[in-house]
Amino acid sequence: MKRIWQLVIIVPILIGVIWGIRISLKNGIAFSNDKEKIEKVFGVVKTRPAEITKFYTYGTSLNVEGKIPGISKDNYEGIKIYVTDGAEYNKEYKVNISFENNDLIFSLKNNINNAINLEELELNHKYYIQIRLKVNNSKDYKYYMLSNASEYKDIEYYSLTKDGKNNKIDIKFDTQNYNDKDYEYLGITVSEGKLPENVYDIVIDAGHGGKDLGQSSGNYSEAVLMLEYAKSLKSALESKGYKVKLTRDDSNTESYNYNNMYDDYGRISIACKTHAKYMISLHLNDSKVSGVEVYAPNNSDLTLAKKIADNICGNSSLEYSNAEAFKILDGVYVENFRDTDISSFSSSLQKKGIEPYEITTDTPYLYTIREVGGIATHAYVDGRNTEYSANKYYNSNQGIECYQVSLGNIKSSDLEILLNEQQQIVNAIANVFER
Repeated sequence: MKRIWQLVIIVPILIGVIWGIRISLKNGIAFSNDKEKIEKVFGVVKTRPAEITKFYTYGTSLNVEGKIPGISKDNYEGIKIYVTDGAEYNKEYKVNISFENNDLIFSLKNNINNAINLEELELNHKYYIQIRLKVNNSKDYKYYMLSNASEYKDIEYYSLTKDGKNNKIDIKFDTQNYNDKDYEYLGITVSEGKLPENVYDIVIDAGHGGKDLGQSSGNYSEAVLMLEYAKSLKSALESKGYKVKLTRDDSNTESYNYNNMYDDYGRISIACKTHAKYMISLHLNDSKVSGVEVYAPNNSDLTLAKKIADNICGNSSLEYSNAEAFKILDGVYVENFRDTDISSFSSSLQKKGIEPYEITTDTPYLYTIREVGGIATHAYVDGRNTEYSANKYYNSNQGIECYQVSLGNIKSSDLEILLNEQQQIVNAIANVFER
């Protein structure tokens, strides 16, 4: 009996000692690995970092823009942006460059929705963004970390919900001491995190509302029909595990008007507050043209837009629109301000004593796409035109990737299809987001 009691006492002690040794070894290995990563990342970089003048997320991508002082065009040979964890993960990106006042100006060459993919980064990893520069008077590459010379703050990003889980991704400027020198850097830390109550995966915008019925035919209106579609699409996406927000529903649709979209409880503000990755804005064509039109952001990869159009037309009786203006692909359109639009708009503002906006032919014309994308899509409603409230998110560096989907013409045979094939059309859109 005595021996049994000794074992009862000794065995737990031995287990505790072994477990403690295991933890110590594990922590020692982790510390050693972290030290090796720090050495690999910071052991090659210059003390003076490159300067970031703009950084932003759009959809699921991170974009960066900046400059390296003191690099002339005559001295330049090549440049790449790298994302590395200091170990196995090393990914390079092509870069756009120009030169200004003896500074090298750079930005990612990828489209705004196809840059550094935040969704592919692994849980419990830390990543660093580096620039590798080659100048023609040096045999070796020059490596730079990144410092924040912009007006924008760090970004807290949450990955799309998958299997009921999300990653919290902190995109943050920080300082690392290495060999008694402080190095500024832009890091990306991935940890497990639950979506905050006010953060969503996808937001759905039903066009028009209130006294604004949009297009109508008989007893049917665009506002009512698109709200029905929005509710159905929300259910379809939620069945796939996504957290979804409607910009208008039965509780607020009657209060909507064209002038309050940027108010605290207006449709654009509701959308921007969600920090969603994607937005689908549902409309009908406002012309005599029938068929499906998916409007996409400027300077973006059109794969998702094309898939939306193809899925709808391939799984319902709706057809691609035959409209030619702004058409890029079958069913896919990109509409920006044209020079004539800019001139007319600026002139009308000047007559009201309002300073014109800085609009270019790269600025999306459709406000649903433009104003939820922040700086990525050149949002500009800053309150100078008092006909509207200011879009509090116009200068945001967290943009929602928005697609305006026009589901045909209510004054044509499209109406019968919309009434009879709602579920097929809704499922076709939802299936684009299949994971």
